[in-house]
Amino acid sequence: MKSGIYTVSHGAHIYYEREGKGRPIVLIHGWGCSGRFYKKNVEGLKDRYEVITMDMRGHGRSSKMLDGYSIDRMAKDIHEVIEYLGLKDVLLMGWSMGGPTMLSYWKQFGKDRGHLAGLGLIDMTPFPFSPGEWNSHSLRNYNTEGFNQFTKSIQTDHAAFIKAFSQNIFQGGKIPEGFDWMKDEMMKLPVPIGIALYCDYCYSDYTDVLGTITVPTIVLSSNSGIFPRSIEQGTWIASQVPHGEFVPFEKGGHLLFWIESEKFNKAVSSFFDKI
Repeated sequence: MKSGIYTVSHGAHIYYEREGKGRPIVLIHGWGCSGRFYKKNVEGLKDRYEVITMDMRGHGRSSKMLDGYSIDRMAKDIHEVIEYLGLKDVLLMGWSMGGPTMLSYWKQFGKDRGHLAGLGLIDMTPFPFSPGEWNSHSLRNYNTEGFNQFTKSIQTDHAAFIKAFSQNIFQGGKIPEGFDWMKDEMMKLPVPIGIALYCDYCYSDYTDVLGTITVPTIVLSSNSGIFPRSIEQGTWIASQVPHGEFVPFEKGGHLLFWIESEKFNKAVSSFFDKI
């Protein structure tokens, strides 16, 4: 495994890891998380592909700057790291908040086809505030009061908020044994940064980008406390992408790529091998 830190044009220091050989798969984490969440997928895919993970600015082992916390800026960070590493023919996949980051990436850099072979949207919504019936986010239909409660809760008791948020990630609302590392990793995102980034996430609408995607796209979803109707949501998202393919997961919850890692890795391999 090779790791490093690259300083992007805005000044943030982005930590990355790369492992394996073959066509590159870049895995982008969600809000409050880090590249460590993809451990099982790196292990399962590195024999056939080069797998690259990053910690987005403010998260994990990357720097905690005072500004630049937007979906569009994170997409730029990813693009600059991809260029720095000299990656071509990439399958670029984003989970949760990483999903709209993929859509921002496509909107900004999709014409540069030398970099991108395909996209992956993992258990995500393109617009948390959307009033659309397909949207399963708890802040659906411009629920600004819900957003205010979110910010109040995380500021009042950060640790309690992370515990409750983590419970919603799993089906049944119970954190399995052996996941203390997950809560510790999520505590690395400073509260002010987390609020700023979540605000941009909620208010940014990438729904119209779906229909403009011209590369093959895989959408993977599973119901959980984060997205109670995520399979319905994912089905709709895939239907909006011209070359969209949908794969439902029944047991994995929001962390489907960890809980059902073998199924996830197989789905990704089958998809990537045919594009």
